[in-house]
Amino acid sequence: MAQPDVSKNWLEQSLWADKASIESVQWSKVGTGQVAASYRGEVHWSSSASDAPASVVVKCPSEDPTSRATSIEFGLYEKELFWYENLRTNSLINCPRCYASWFAPDTGEFQLLLQDCAPAQQGDQLLGASVEQVMAGVKELAYLHAPFIGDAKLANHPLFQKDKAMKDIRIGLYEQFWPAFKQRYQGRIDANILAMGDVVAQHYVQLENREPVLSTLVHGDFRLDNLLYAGENDRPYVLDWQTMGIGCPMKDLAYFIGTSLADPKERADRELDIVGCYFDTLQAQGAVFDRAALLTEYRLQAISGLIMAVFSSMLVERTERGDEMFAVMAERPGWQALALNSVSVLTQH
Repeated sequence: MAQPDVSKNWLEQSLWADKASIESVQWSKVGTGQVAASYRGEVHWSSSASDAPASVVVKCPSEDPTSRATSIEFGLYEKELFWYENLRTNSLINCPRCYASWFAPDTGEFQLLLQDCAPAQQGDQLLGASVEQVMAGVKELAYLHAPFIGDAKLANHPLFQKDKAMKDIRIGLYEQFWPAFKQRYQGRIDANILAMGDVVAQHYVQLENREPVLSTLVHGDFRLDNLLYAGENDRPYVLDWQTMGIGCPMKDLAYFIGTSLADPKERADRELDIVGCYFDTLQAQGAVFDRAALLTEYRLQAISGLIMAVFSSMLVERTERGDEMFAVMAERPGWQALALNSVSVLTQH
């Protein structure tokens, strides 16, 4: 197994300054991320240091050349660093503490030193989540979205301006990727979902050019694999900020609910309760918004899971688990979008 090339001196300075030295660190790979690699380090100190962490997590570029090149091209590593270095303290969302970071713009190399949130466990994208776990997740989304609503300065940041420049590239890629995705998953994903996907592909340009009814900082990939659950009454930790951007918060919300609840009937029965929980939490944070307009946008954004699955499956290293994960990522929100008649919102103008 590959080991991260982490400087012991950097660890000492980042974690405990000059008060204690590190004798050794034992690294093991954690998580299933396909954009970046994460390693847990069991830190052995030379002397008793009660406040020094016994373990940490280091994120660094993916070992896969395709995933790494994609991440550098789209500025994904820069975005995650920007979150931890500049934005995290402005939000009440629960995410790991950042001890230190560095980034080399010329090569895209980086290291991000984070709190080890063990014994919290990663959500299981394939298995799905309980309604209670989804409720806990949507509250974290509201904590993320509320403070950045209408933040023009943030929207004009160069990292997010790059997103606008990538619009035409995304349109071109989706036109290329959808037929390949459909062929790969023919027989695995229900024909009704794939037929709906054909309509989405025909109107994808319209979707890209749609003006959001409410604009804020969005996570961009808020799903179970990017959450750590510690216990029934504990808040989940939110991970993986490489895909954050400026957009409509309903995209995060619909994507999370749609991809997390495995049973379409349970999702349909509890969907309005979960969305209401999000709205109530958002309002409690002082946000002003039009619920009816956001509910319409929520119906539309149920398409997001399918679209994310198309892009992700075609852009990262192909694995057996990845194929099934992307099928699930498309299938669950596919049923959601069919139930909500999402394409009627997309095609009504």
